[in-house]
Amino acid sequence: MEDNNNELLPELIDDSEPLDLPESKRKVYTEQGDPEITSLHQKWKRGKLNIQPDFQRGFVWDPIKASRLIESILLDIPLPVIYLSQEKDGIEYVIDGQQRLTSFFSFIDGKLLGKDFKLNKLNVFTELNGSYFKDLPDELQDKILYYKIRTITFQKESKQDLKFEVFERLNTGAVSLNDQELRNCIYRGKYNDLLWKLSEDETFCELLGYKEPQKRMLD
Repeated sequence: MEDNNNELLPELIDDSEPLDLPESKRKVYTEQGDPEITSLHQKWKRGKLNIQPDFQRGFVWDPIKASRLIESILLDIPLPVIYLSQEKDGIEYVIDGQQRLTSFFSFIDGKLLGKDFKLNKLNVFTELNGSYFKDLPDELQDKILYYKIRTITFQKESKQDLKFEVFERLNTGAVSLNDQELRNCIYRGKYNDLLWKLSEDETFCELLGYKEPQKRMLD
């Protein structure tokens, strides 16, 4: 199977069948890092980090959950690993960790889904409820900006089929990626762009029996 993520259609992938890979290709190339949130934020601002690729579901956390994630940083609670995929276009795509990174960046920028984002329903730092990032004391702003989070990046040298297998095994979160979203993590192109546009079209959704456009990519 050729390593071509733009030509292979997603429905050709059957994750229930064993992978037929030569021994020399049975290796996932990864790189670990501990970047600061401010570094990831700047990389995102420069367009070098895609935290919400078009194959992904939208942001599904509510402001309360996002606020408590920020509080976890202030409490020095270790957070789960962020998984990234390095692609040939030079951009890193978030595979697992979109909700967390969106929460971080939205709080720093003061907007979440186009609305003002201030902390609320905190259980420990209750005095910060109602505060925007800019309202926080400098030491707390620095604690958020310079918090280090572990990342594991799948290098572009890894075979796409093997990446899919790994992503499926990692897909154990509370709000998991469905099979179509997992396929789209690996195989992008005009075909998937069309599917995404159709999923947002009200008339098309009505034909499929949905009452409103879908936030998630379905099979």
